[in-house]
Amino acid sequence: MVESFKPITLEEQALFSDIFAVAKTTASEFTFPYLYMWKRDYNLRYAMVEDHLLLISESRTYPPFAFAPVSRDGSFQLEKYKKAVEAIEEYFKEREFPLRFGRVEESCLEKLKLVYGERMIVEELDSTWDYVYNASDLIHLAGKKYSSKRNHISQFIRKYGEYEYIPVHEGNLDVCKQVLDEWCDKHETCVHPDNCERLACYELLDNWHRFPLKGALIKVNGRYEALTIGELLNPETAVIRVEKGNADIHGIYTLINRDFCAHEWQHVKYINREEDMGIEGLRKSKLSYNPAFMVRKFLVKVPH
Repeated sequence: MVESFKPITLEEQALFSDIFAVAKTTASEFTFPYLYMWKRDYNLRYAMVEDHLLLISESRTYPPFAFAPVSRDGSFQLEKYKKAVEAIEEYFKEREFPLRFGRVEESCLEKLKLVYGERMIVEELDSTWDYVYNASDLIHLAGKKYSSKRNHISQFIRKYGEYEYIPVHEGNLDVCKQVLDEWCDKHETCVHPDNCERLACYELLDNWHRFPLKGALIKVNGRYEALTIGELLNPETAVIRVEKGNADIHGIYTLINRDFCAHEWQHVKYINREEDMGIEGLRKSKLSYNPAFMVRKFLVKVPH
């Protein structure tokens, strides 16, 4: 069964995208550009079994796990689902890995319970929960709860005056890499070469013509100071994949978040800004935008 699982390549884009379009998931992981950009970190393998997409992460930086199977047509047939899960079990058994399902949404928990019942051990993984916001809130920043955000932008305007909002396109990808490199040189601490945000973001930029992405740059006093990239997660939700800026410029993050949502995501209901990875500063920042709800995810362990 191990031989049935293959590394993901660009050739799988249409297959994955079609499956995810039917699934209409709310979890941020389920788009092809995301999985492709982080394919080194996850060390992903995939297989199609009983009309289900199976994804296994054999990361070099954290324990192996499987994503819950994703149905090709969105239907749920218990016998097919069981056979898909059995293929994952066989993979883990052959590799002598403990069986674990990671980043499992609540809706998928119920399906796994039909297979494993009381055998499975469920743990909350709040560091992987997605923060989801009303798009209108991020665009308008209205009301008392967003007064501090409006103040950040006001301070930026008072200090820097005019600025330019520039959509990302094929002609300015080198500039995007420049902004990214400057941020990474200051902030990134890779625990392993595969777990590298710079390389992951380069995958998006190097395949810009292939992926259905949108992005923006902010230019201040003639210099590019911030970059953001996002995509549609489902018909009513956009997800922000990249947001990097010069933190020495007060308000730059608040500004690019507001402007990107206003320019590119007015037609969606929600904005998913991904997880906080258990980083306290990131958690505080994401909470300060008053999420409409969280996409809760779990770790499922199945003892032998």
